[in-house]
Amino acid sequence: MGAGVDNQVAEGPALEPALPVEPRRCPACRTKIVIPDGDGLVVKNAILRVSAVTGRASAKCPRCKTWVEVPLAYRA
Repeated sequence: MGAGVDNQVAEGPALEPALPVEPRRCPACRTKIVIPDGDGLVVKNAILRVSAVTGRASAKCPRCKTWVEVPLAYRA
């Protein structure tokens, strides 16, 4: 049998996630957390938390303290 799609690893720009076009808001209080800025993102006034297992990041809303997933990932 040939290698399945799940076993293939791609590298380069194709893996980069698309940046959000609209600001990402806290689902509880609607405060803007992630704001697109040119070719990057701004995470405003937030504490970041990164999962050691998945590498995905969350930001703590500065207003209501809810954790909000942000489009960032940590790669070792």
